[in-house]
Amino acid sequence: MRKIFLIAMLVVSAIGMSQKVKLKKGDVLVDDAVWLKYTECGTFDSTCSLVNAAGDEIIFFKTIRLKGVEPITSSNKDGSLTYYEISFLGLNKKIEMKDFQKEIMRLIYVGKAVNEDGTLNPERVDRIVEKYGTPFPDQYNRSGSDTHTVIIKDETRKPGVQVNIGR
Repeated sequence: MRKIFLIAMLVVSAIGMSQKVKLKKGDVLVDDAVWLKYTECGTFDSTCSLVNAAGDEIIFFKTIRLKGVEPITSSNKDGSLTYYEISFLGLNKKIEMKDFQKEIMRLIYVGKAVNEDGTLNPERVDRIVEKYGTPFPDQYNRSGSDTHTVIIKDETRKPGVQVNIGR
């Protein structure tokens, strides 16, 4: 009985301690308090910008969709890989994540990458970059302008009679 009570208390405290992130009318709300402002963030937007109170864009999200990279399954028929490339503007730092935008914003908030005055904290951003990094290989991250096709043709002679017509 004690174990069940202890587990229930741990679950309730974990749920109660997590931050709720909401996007509402241009504001990013964390536990119903305005944290930052946003532009172009939404389900069908391929970009998202987080802006501080002074109007400076500090964090930029870009959706990357690559076809034929992941295994083809019944739910992913073209083998596409979709993830976000998050840029910390002014620090020249990036991370890549497959989470939802709200979850990424929550991780940035919990990681304290943004100071109280709305500027980026370079030490905390470095820590987030070290923690999450850019896990997708470089060949996936490119736009496809540098693609090469290699055709391998086996022309070794095989034993037996060979007839070549049309050569």
